Amino acid sequence: MTSKIINQEKNIVTVEITVEGQEVEKAYKQASQNVGQKVSVPGFRKGKVPADILEKHVGEGSIIEEAMDIMLPPAYSQALLDLDLDPIDRPKVDIVSFDKKGPAVFTVEIQIVPEGKLGDYSGLKLEKKLVDLDENYIDNELDAMRTKTAKIETVEDPAEKGDTVVIDFEGYVDDEKFEGGTGSKFSLELGSNSFIPGFEEQLVGVKAGENRDVNVKFPDEYHSEDLKGKDSLFKVLVHEVKRKKLSELNDEFAKEVSDFDTLEELRSDVKSSLLNQKQQQADNALRAQALDLAIEKLEVEIPEIMIEERTNQFLKDIEGDLQQQGMDLQKYFELTGMTEEKVREEYRANAEKHIKRDILLDAVAVNEKIEVTSDDLEKEINAISQIYGQDKAMLDTYFQAPENAKMLSKGIKREKALQIILDKAKITDAKGE
Repeated sequence: MTSKIINQEKNIVTVEITVEGQEVEKAYKQASQNVGQKVSVPGFRKGKVPADILEKHVGEGSIIEEAMDIMLPPAYSQALLDLDLDPIDRPKVDIVSFDKKGPAVFTVEIQIVPEGKLGDYSGLKLEKKLVDLDENYIDNELDAMRTKTAKIETVEDPAEKGDTVVIDFEGYVDDEKFEGGTGSKFSLELGSNSFIPGFEEQLVGVKAGENRDVNVKFPDEYHSEDLKGKDSLFKVLVHEVKRKKLSELNDEFAKEVSDFDTLEELRSDVKSSLLNQKQQQADNALRAQALDLAIEKLEVEIPEIMIEERTNQFLKDIEGDLQQQGMDLQKYFELTGMTEEKVREEYRANAEKHIKRDILLDAVAVNEKIEVTSDDLEKEINAISQIYGQDKAMLDTYFQAPENAKMLSKGIKREKALQIILDKAKITDAKGE
């Protein structure tokens, strides 16, 4: 198989692909078998119709079309690799010539990622936050550790903010129960803001076995049209009040939650970890600042299809995160009062920014003649293995595939391009929070 670019106008490229004889014969034979399985010819069993009779019965064009479906995907993928093209939409395919014994020639019109015209990315004026750490951050982290490892006890005391109440509830609007307003043995943490505003506050002070009426008003932006802005009454029965019992902050606590023997050692480790986090945040903020300024100098017209596809990816990412929490996208929309249209609109600018970032870094990589070495690839694969806990040998095999190797190499080039922008920047220190 061979491929070549025969025309290019801006980001529309026409590629001519030629598939040679043996591959065409193989595809045509497989196509004949596929078509033969789908049609009935008098006197023959399906799949046993001789090729010449099948051609007369269905027409050679039907078999050629099937053969193209077999040949096109691998030929197209190989052409993209050979010509280093990044498509952003499905190609338009035209058959130039086809001989069932080969060759077959066809063209594909491909919309590719547009090239950006770089501005001057040297000497960008950046401010880097100096990393400092208030002792309160360490105290808060230790308190969070205490909360996470707290024992839950059932208490007879009145419920306080932070306690969990186990309740039955029935919701009424205009003295009528409404759909979705009933729950049984539901655990609700007071102060978590999980319920309608005002609901949880009215349960502070309740005891196990108590009945309480809770009066609230549904928000005007509530997802249900029937409940928006409506006054409602919830009849609540409290089964239990549960409270977290925090451990004392001492050496025994340090031994319980870590490999350290003393609270002082644990505190030192927490401080080191928090400083590393803040340093990473400062580094990320500097990188984002550099990209934002460099993007301002970039001239590029982003095709609408790219923005749409990137926005689709954001939605898929959201959906994946929600599924891990046992929720689907539709339920998320209902709970937040959002719609798919609103989410798309919200993420559109972010999608365009991410696309420009990639185009910028690709252009810098070309301008700086950045290369990726085998050591670069090995280092990156090792990093992926450590970060995600994946088997190194499995990753080596995965990245041997040309399309995966290209993806990995592009990521490394972009990282190197960003480092060049940072190296050429004028960075001053700014006091961080």
